[in-house]
Amino acid sequence: MTAKERRPRDAEATRMQILDAAEQLFATGGFGSTSLAMIARASHTHKSLILHHFQNKDSLWQAVKDRRFAGFIDEQKELFSGRDVTLAEMRETTRAYFNLLKNDPVLVQLLTRAGLEQDLSCSQYDEKRLAPFVARMREAQEAGVLRNDIPPAHLLLIMINVITQWFEARAVFAGWSELGGDDPDESYLGSLEKVFFEGALNENMRGIDA
Repeated sequence: MTAKERRPRDAEATRMQILDAAEQLFATGGFGSTSLAMIARASHTHKSLILHHFQNKDSLWQAVKDRRFAGFIDEQKELFSGRDVTLAEMRETTRAYFNLLKNDPVLVQLLTRAGLEQDLSCSQYDEKRLAPFVARMREAQEAGVLRNDIPPAHLLLIMINVITQWFEARAVFAGWSELGGDDPDESYLGSLEKVFFEGALNENMRGIDA
């Protein structure tokens, strides 16, 4: 194999190496406290090579987020594609986001750090990424599944924040005797579904089984 044939694979491996190092540093130290020089040292590369692949630190942060969210977003887009919106789908999407955070503690760390820094450049609330979900909420309103007197973006953000906050703070609640149940995660999700969907449902849908 020639050096020319090896180059694409090496470039991709280097890109992944940079992403891995950046993700770990962003999760443990935060976006603002992590410099490109630190990422270069941790990834055994050079700052110029990082800029070649990602242009700047903001773009690198975006790539880290995109990698963690990619599978979830692709699955949901497939779920939405060519189907009429239903209450069952709304519940499935809610559970999918809940399970994404439940099974990805590194992503929770990243979101927690972003929230603490209140830096718009490293926020999880990327309008382009959330646009398909806002559109689906709007379709649910137009189909009479969800109430239409609340902006669809508000419905989505309420759902995201209630789930994200649970995983950011659940260690604080670990000793609470009032949470109930052998599985606090599942218990909380069940309560969330009752409160959110009872409150968000179109009045004609209330009492109808999903």
